Amino acid sequence: MIDLNGWLLTVSGCIFVPLFEVNSKLEVATKIQIVSGTSRRILCRNVKMEKAVIEIVEAGMKNEHWDGLFYIMGFGELQNFHPLYVGKAERKGIKQPISANIANIRTDKHKFARWGDGLDYHIGDLSHALFKFEAYRKSTKKYEKWADALFTSRDPPVLKEQAYFYVAPWYNASKGPSGLVCSLPAVEKEVIALASAAPSNKLLNVDGI
Repeated sequence: MIDLNGWLLTVSGCIFVPLFEVNSKLEVATKIQIVSGTSRRILCRNVKMEKAVIEIVEAGMKNEHWDGLFYIMGFGELQNFHPLYVGKAERKGIKQPISANIANIRTDKHKFARWGDGLDYHIGDLSHALFKFEAYRKSTKKYEKWADALFTSRDPPVLKEQAYFYVAPWYNASKGPSGLVCSLPAVEKEVIALASAAPSNKLLNVDGI
């Protein structure tokens, strides 16, 4: 079987950083967001994580061969990394040449390559599951599962262990774990399949979400 963690170490331009801003007790820092006059409590991304995403996107936008980025949330240092969620943010949008998920990445934290503070994005939806703030819909089962997997306590939000974020740029000639050149959606599927087959499988990815 392909060594997923070994392959992750070889991907050019990859960055591995803490996902959340935490204190010594692994309590995640939060901030207050005001939306339509309503207060929302939002988890804080680690500043190193934000820097990594911004750097990869801004560098990628200058390269015509860059297709986007893929990321993994998980527990454990990279040599013994246990993926919890695998995803991607593509360069092109459905209707626009540049996806709204990465546009204005330095200043717009609502979407932030899928890790934005808004609802329908990872940090916003996870915060909604944890803190149950008022919104146009209820928190989803997907992020309720994320909350259970990541936290021992929801309020205050205390992690079970340090959560890490792996992110790497993807180019049209990049090779996946199989050693074959593949697209960004294809490498996402390949990484999900490998992580799902691992004995330590705790993956939160579900088809369709």
